[in-house]
Amino acid sequence: MKRITAIILCFLFISPMALGVGAPTETLWTRTEPGGHYVTVRVPCPQGSGLSWGEAGQLSLRYADTKTPVPLTSDYLSGYLFATLPVSEKDRPLEVFQGEEHRFPDCVVQWGDEQGYDSPAGTSDLQLRGIIQGDAQGSLNPKASLTRAEAFALACRLLSLEAPEDAVLPFQDVDRSDWYYAAAAAAYAHGLASADDNFCPHRPVTRGEFTTILARAMEHIGWLSIPENGQAQDLSLADAASIPSWALGAYLAFDGEDIGIFTQRETGEADEDGSMKMELLAQWDKIATRGEAITFLHFARIQLPWYPSQYAIDWGLSQQMPVLDGSTSTYPYTQAVYGVLFHNSNHHPQYVEKHSTSHDSYVRLIQGEADILFAATLPSEDLKAQAAAAGVELEFIPIAYDAMVFFTNKINSLDGLTQKQIQEIYVDGKYQNWNQLGGPDAELLPYRRNADSGSHALMEQYFLEGGKLSLSPDVNNVLTSYAMSSALTDVADALRTDPPAYAIGYSVYYYYTRSYWLVDEAFSAGGLKLLAIDGVVPSDATIADGSYPLAGYNYAVVRADEPKDSLARRMVEFMTGDVGQNCVGNAGFGPLSSGPKADFQRDLPHRELETIFPAGVGYVALSWDKDHTQLQAHGLERRNNDGHWHPLTENQCPAPPEGGLSAAVLGPAGHTVVFGAVGGQWDNMPSLRLSYGDGQQVTQSVYAGQTFYFSLEGQPKPEKLELLYRGEVVATHTFPAA
Repeated sequence: MKRITAIILCFLFISPMALGVGAPTETLWTRTEPGGHYVTVRVPCPQGSGLSWGEAGQLSLRYADTKTPVPLTSDYLSGYLFATLPVSEKDRPLEVFQGEEHRFPDCVVQWGDEQGYDSPAGTSDLQLRGIIQGDAQGSLNPKASLTRAEAFALACRLLSLEAPEDAVLPFQDVDRSDWYYAAAAAAYAHGLASADDNFCPHRPVTRGEFTTILARAMEHIGWLSIPENGQAQDLSLADAASIPSWALGAYLAFDGEDIGIFTQRETGEADEDGSMKMELLAQWDKIATRGEAITFLHFARIQLPWYPSQYAIDWGLSQQMPVLDGSTSTYPYTQAVYGVLFHNSNHHPQYVEKHSTSHDSYVRLIQGEADILFAATLPSEDLKAQAAAAGVELEFIPIAYDAMVFFTNKINSLDGLTQKQIQEIYVDGKYQNWNQLGGPDAELLPYRRNADSGSHALMEQYFLEGGKLSLSPDVNNVLTSYAMSSALTDVADALRTDPPAYAIGYSVYYYYTRSYWLVDEAFSAGGLKLLAIDGVVPSDATIADGSYPLAGYNYAVVRADEPKDSLARRMVEFMTGDVGQNCVGNAGFGPLSSGPKADFQRDLPHRELETIFPAGVGYVALSWDKDHTQLQAHGLERRNNDGHWHPLTENQCPAPPEGGLSAAVLGPAGHTVVFGAVGGQWDNMPSLRLSYGDGQQVTQSVYAGQTFYFSLEGQPKPEKLELLYRGEVVATHTFPAA
């Protein structure tokens, strides 16, 4: 069920003047970072909705009392900025500010008759956040060597680290009068600098040293973990073997992020298209330049932290996710879900690198090691027995269309089979040549899948009578594909021309369509084609309308005793809603065409449906009349006796005026929905701010000419709705007292 109230770990107050909003202020989403040294908070930034991309890039956060920028401020993200603050600073008021373009004089260049600006990537962003400063003359000196004092000063500014008042330093070459004393003291106190006799402030720092300093800084925040044990061969760098042990952990921590200070060189080998292959070198002992350090630090700041989207907050998934697993073919669901719920989703601590196999994921769910599966098939008879023995009942919720498909070599002239013929091939072992089925004179090679695969579970379901029958010994003992990818490549590579032999195999439709590149004619012996079954070729359309006889579903699977408001249940509702179904489509699968949206269109054909979403005990549908003069909201519930959706309550509002808004309130049981539309044409996207309850606010961006809704759990009283453009209120709707 959607939630608008964020989980609060601590409180932060926003300056109403700086944000351009008056009291009451929006309750903020917060998160304590691993290690407990820092807190990340999401700050509303309605000003950004009316700005260009370049203008929005100049938005950042600062402390309202001192006007000091917050170094660890995110880029502008869909109406918000995220700030990561030391825990000691979490109660200081923040304000949004828009910086002005700053140009370091030594980065100004002349290109012919025009003046340009050539600075390292990230220079403007780091200057805006107070992390980098020029020298006494205001120059950046990007090609100059970076000294140890400068390197630690950068790290300490980034982390907002201060020197303890009672600091006692082991460094004999650091005096309290030195400009870098505070950086040396802070770096030593917080573990960034080692306890050596000398700090060596003026010595140029090597790439390996700066990589180690920055890795320790990111680990101090909680954005990175430096492995204690690792091997050089685990790195993707050509000169990994030369990296010393003291720097190896830092390089391993950053490896795979495409960030660091590297040198690129040609390998001397050419790709298939004739271009030279390239490789990366660490050259760890090479002196790092100021410009290289700036770019490295910049990309670490924007790529390492993860932030929740509004969807994650609405669905109560912003702090913790359910443990996801599934079959190999459904892994794109997990990627799509994390991608829509989080920015930099691959850095979420629960991000799933890969799914278990279909069989193993069911075992994990039965044993309580996983909370929810994205399953391509129902469990096999063996898995059903395991669940029964463990006293576990499973619940299966369709989330997408899919189907069992059979395929053969493209050169095979036979285009289809009947279900009876498939059973005779795989169960009875009746055919050895394709000409016995009306095809060419060629040996028939039937490939099967391993018994603990999801594809074999489909074989049991459709052709083995739920496990009562067995595969023919000729099939069972000879040709087995043990991976989903090899189910395709085995069949493709089995092609023979003298004497001719063509194979047949099976998998699921959407895995086949997404993985066909594995057996493209350019990469294998000739490619594959799908076989029609009972005269129907599998396709998106024939699977969705059910005319393909082996059409079925992908499922979200949970334990039946999963609590009603658990993370797994929230994920189920998310996947069956509009956004989750978009994830299904983005993952390359077939979204359900039936369900509340299709039922609404069937039962109320005179309405033009805009959107439908879960709320309270049912759903709310927003729809226009045929003349687009009235926007109506229907609260709906499904009744088990007929399977249709029936109205619970309804309300409507007129179409909005040009440049204005129109809104109304709907209250299905246990929920309040504010809905409406925005009229007019705007150069940039405006935003809406809803005030409700006891001084709470929520903000969202909106497209001109489009509908919107706010879904509020419980029954808070909406007070007013404001339309904002470039931070200014341009229209207001006040809700009448109850």
